[in-house]
Parts: sequence; C-alpha cells; structure tokens
Amino acid sequence: MGEKKRKFKIYLLAAVIITLVSYTVLFILFWELLGGVLVASEILWVGFVISLSKVIILALMSFYIFRRWFKQDAIFTSDAYFLFGSFFWILVSGKILDIFWNLGFVGEVLDMNLLLFLLKIRFAIVILTIVPILFVALEAILTFVNLYKKKEMNKQQFSKIRKRIIIIYVIIIAILIVIAPSVPFMNIMLPFVSFPMFLFIAIMFLYMYKNKYLSQAHGLIIGVSFLLLIIASIIRSILSLSFEALPVILAEFIDIGVYILMFIGFITKPRYAK
Repeated sequence: MGEKKRKFKIYLLAAVIITLVSYTVLFILFWELLGGVLVASEILWVGFVISLSKVIILALMSFYIFRRWFKQDAIFTSDAYFLFGSFFWILVSGKILDIFWNLGFVGEVLDMNLLLFLLKIRFAIVILTIVPILFVALEAILTFVNLYKKKEMNKQQFSKIRKRIIIIYVIIIAILIVIAPSVPFMNIMLPFVSFPMFLFIAIMFLYMYKNKYLSQAHGLIIGVSFLLLIIASIIRSILSLSFEALPVILAEFIDIGVYILMFIGFITKPRYAK
C-alpha cells in the first residue's frame, strides 16, 4: 500500500505541475494584451485579485482533502475523499481559465473564435468537475433500490449502471459543446446543463443523509451547498451585469462562501457516523 500511495502522490504532483505550467505559458503568451486590460480598469483589477484568491482557497481545500485521503490505511480512487479532492482541483483549473477568458472577453482583446474555443474547454472542465461528485451522489440509487425493492442490487450491478449514467451524461454534453456555434449560445446553454445536474446531486446527497447512508461526509451540508450554488450562480449573473466594483466583489464573495460551505460538508462526518 505504501508503494501505491507513492505512485498516486507522483500522479497528483504531475497533474498539478502540468496544470500550472500550461496556464503560466498561456498567460505569458497573452500577458501584453491582458495586462493592458487590467491597467485600464480598476474593477477588473479588483475582480482579478479576488478571483486569484478564490483559486488559492480552492487549491488549499483540494490539498487538505487529498491529505486526508492519503492518511487512510487503504486508498482507492472510488473513495469519497479522492473524489472530493479531485472535484476541487478540477474546479481550480476551471477558475484559472475563467480569469483568462473574462479578461479577454471584457477587454475585447482576443479573437472571438479563440474565445469560443476556450469557452468550450471551460464547459468541458465544468463537466469533469461534476463527474466526481456525481459518482458519489449516484450511491443514492443503490440505497433506494435496496430499501424499496425486494431484491437487492449488488455492487457489480450498481457499478455498471453508474458508469452508464455518467458516460451517457458526458457524451450528451460533449456533443452539445462541440456543435455550439457561438459564445452567446454557450452562455445560454450552461444554466440549462448545469442547474438540473446540481439539483439532482443535491437531492441525492439529501436522500443519502436522510437514510444515513453516507458516512464519510455530511450529506445535508453538501446537498444544501449545491442548492445554494444554483442560487449563487443566478445572483452572480445578475450582479455581474453591473459595471460597479461593489456588486462584482459581492458576487465573488458569495461564490467563495458557497464553496467553503461545500468544503465543510466534504470533511465533516454526520452525527450518525460518529
């Protein structure tokens, strides 16, 4: 098991290095344009600093959860801690790309085709972000079947169903991303794709909490967090329409608050598991 942990540490470190190097190169290549946008707008400077702070907070959350995962006697990629840590790290990657895209879009310094390409990558990251949490949330299906059906579903059957659901979901969204013709279409599509999935995940975690199934994390807090994430996304979109600094700052802090609450849910065990 010690050798297995060492290998996973190398894999995760490699993922971190590749992510950071890739984004560093991207920003260096376009910094002359993006830097000019920041200098010209105080609001964007404020938003940039807060967004960067959010990235650091999310990265620390991911590190903390992975650290908990490595402290286990035996580690598996199906463990909740691994999936939660992956969720936050993929989120970090998406938020960094958000910073780049927002500067290029608001400053109107990047070609629209490039912005569309980057937005499609961002949407793909959104899907990857949801997959680890969806993997855990779908455990509720097994709970439901075993509670209300006479014949229990075994782990192998459930694993096949879970894989099929995730694969079908990813394929459908991937097709939508590929055929998306423009940036406005992508921005309209995102809520219709993400909000129903956030709602489904929230319901699944609340259901597992009610039936005392999930022991590694607090299903109630996580479920409420995903409901708040929907509300926060709507509020954030409304506040971001303003070009004043205060609404932009408020929107970012709401975002950070929701992710902190979600993090608390990931690392807190429910009373029935203590």
